Amino acid sequence: MNLKNIGKRILKKFKEFFSDNYGGNLVEYALLLGFAFFIFFLVFSIISSIMDWTLGLSNDFFNLFGG
Repeated sequence: MNLKNIGKRILKKFKEFFSDNYGGNLVEYALLLGFAFFIFFLVFSIISSIMDWTLGLSNDFFNLFGG
């Protein structure tokens, strides 16, 4: 085996790894995972801002009565 054949084999395996038609490829999985994290943090930030807003309203409500 010479260096040229080894390089071709590595390149061929690398292409097969990134374009697997049966199990999905790595790039698709990475994009799906990134999209899932984006949606999770978006929903989490919306829910936490709603919680902060209601907490502020309850504090204002109790401050009206001197509590």
